[in-house]
Amino acid sequence: MAPRRKAPSPILGAVREMIADASDTLVTENSRFKHTFEVAIDKISPDPDQPRKHIDDEAIAELARTMEEHGQLQPILVRRDPADRRHYVIVAGERRYRAARLNGWPTLLAIEHDADPEIAALIENLQRVDLSPVDEARGLARLIEGRGWSQAEAAGVLGKAKSEISGVLRILTLPDDLLDAVLTSELTLPKNVLVELARIETPAVRDRLVALAFEGKLTVRALRAARAEDSGKPPRLPEHDAEVETAAARTAPGKLSLRQLDRLALALEAAAHRGTPLSAAERERLEIVQHHIEALFSGS
Repeated sequence: MAPRRKAPSPILGAVREMIADASDTLVTENSRFKHTFEVAIDKISPDPDQPRKHIDDEAIAELARTMEEHGQLQPILVRRDPADRRHYVIVAGERRYRAARLNGWPTLLAIEHDADPEIAALIENLQRVDLSPVDEARGLARLIEGRGWSQAEAAGVLGKAKSEISGVLRILTLPDDLLDAVLTSELTLPKNVLVELARIETPAVRDRLVALAFEGKLTVRALRAARAEDSGKPPRLPEHDAEVETAAARTAPGKLSLRQLDRLALALEAAAHRGTPLSAAERERLEIVQHHIEALFSGS
């Protein structure tokens, strides 16, 4: 007599079905995607070499309120601490870490990152709109020096134009007190203004512009005039002004060219800032210009 076959276990059957259903969504070991996991906050440490050196406490408080309301929408990147493999060092996401601590959270969602941590940290910071241009320049310089890269190699790795890398690094040639003021938000100067300022090579001209920056009077017009003074060439005007000049050249005699007026204004501004005495010829011609200007205004 053949032995009776046992009826299949309903529990095992349910488990098999659950495994089958999950097999299409589980992340496998050889997946190119990294697993997220929860890590205790007391096992996480900020990276002392991270590019961002100044973090606004008010911004962290605002982020903490957002995370308290909506949760952690993006995991942080961490790497194993070489001094203690049970702990982690932040690769990217220190602001989220600080906000979570402010909220009193015991854990954070994280992804372990085993590629170059310094490159990952710099790239994430470069993508943030609130990164100080000084932090960006110092982080970039440290990365290039540490890796022994050329500016072209750094541009390739970071996906930036070589001219942009060169311009950002020029910022570091500006005086330390100006850089510190920008870093602490004492001064608000956009990156493009800092790059243009750093391109001024004549020390006296640059010092004058730095003083204007601290007075809150540094303008794009002043930078253009200084660039013209620095290079000995007429200041470059925007393309729309060139179009105005072309149109004005076709008008009847006696019509004023806006571009010529802009050039005159910039040249006069540069001469006034230079502070050198006028020659007899310059004074004579300026008196003629002054006479014509007064005549125009009196007849308007």
